[in-house]
Amino acid sequence: MSRPIFLSLPRSVRIFVFAGYLYLFGARVSNAEDHISVKWQDYSEDNDRIRVISRYMGFEKKVSNQITLKGHGVHDAISGATPTGAPADDGVNVPLSNLTDVREAGVIDLDWTRGIHKSTFQYSHSSESDFLSRGYAYSQTSDYNKRNTGLSYGISFIDDDVRPTFFSEHREKGSHDYFLGISQVVDPNTIVALNYTYSDISGYLSDPYKIIRRETEILPGLSLPLTFAENRPTDRTRHIWFFNLKRFFDQVGGSLDFDYRYFNDNWGVESNTFDLEWYQKIGENLIIRPKYRYYTQNSADFYTLDLTGTVIDPRVSLQGVAPFYSADYRLAKFDTHTFGVKVVYNFGDRFSVDAAFERYEMEGKDETPQSAFADADIITLGASLWF
Repeated sequence: MSRPIFLSLPRSVRIFVFAGYLYLFGARVSNAEDHISVKWQDYSEDNDRIRVISRYMGFEKKVSNQITLKGHGVHDAISGATPTGAPADDGVNVPLSNLTDVREAGVIDLDWTRGIHKSTFQYSHSSESDFLSRGYAYSQTSDYNKRNTGLSYGISFIDDDVRPTFFSEHREKGSHDYFLGISQVVDPNTIVALNYTYSDISGYLSDPYKIIRRETEILPGLSLPLTFAENRPTDRTRHIWFFNLKRFFDQVGGSLDFDYRYFNDNWGVESNTFDLEWYQKIGENLIIRPKYRYYTQNSADFYTLDLTGTVIDPRVSLQGVAPFYSADYRLAKFDTHTFGVKVVYNFGDRFSVDAAFERYEMEGKDETPQSAFADADIITLGASLWF
């Protein structure tokens, strides 16, 4: 099934962002590292588009002085409608296709700490009615310079099976990612980090549910608007640069988190992401976190709304072989804005609850009809218990 862009983002990232700030507002009980967390999220697009109800549970358990076990699981109930890729006949409203699905996913981490070095082994699994993914990852982090400088690297492999019911056999794709990063404590209140990721993806990379239209001559003098499956390359190379700045301000008891991400690939897609969050502590127990995120990308080289008038004839094209074409709005030129606020309340040192609201808005920047893009409200509720 096809997903909105928001859903392609790892949910664990959103939780990790807050977890990284706990030390700025005062550590919890030093021996209370074991904890469990639960979250509920409602992602709801406007105009009865996609809706996803997510239930999340995570835990962390220190097995020994050197070994820590972490686990995360999520259940997504997905329903609604998404653009097919066919153009808008009235020039305004793009055709939609209904869908329902359930996604079950989980991640297990094993951290092994030896002095200034920490190794992490990870296994992930995700399944839907038409999709199966398995991931394996290893990363190493080492602290130097009196633990003020951190160096990290990692490698991961993801093995996916794409298996919609109308395929005669499963299609496969694989992804290799290589990561290198450095972090530096600038002063007692400031940390900066810079990461680079190289990603190589190969296999079946088209979306089996996306189509494209072409006015096609079926008899001499008779043409009809026929639709065909999209055709993307079978390889994608991605380069990702990520910069993060964390700064705590003593005067106001608040902390700034700024992220910048640059992305480009061999499909011609280039994007920039700016993410700004402010964590404000009020009293001893309350934290408020407003945020703003801006994302902008250009279109893929082979993105087009319609093949009519081109020399491309999908009837003789082979999947994964040039010429390539797609009318998937996620490959178009667009901007997104995310506005949000989160509230966290700590009941002492061992229990906290949180609630967040975000507004996600997409704005097309090319000839793609605005109706192809989705705006959404995102509500998240959560709780954490430390032992």
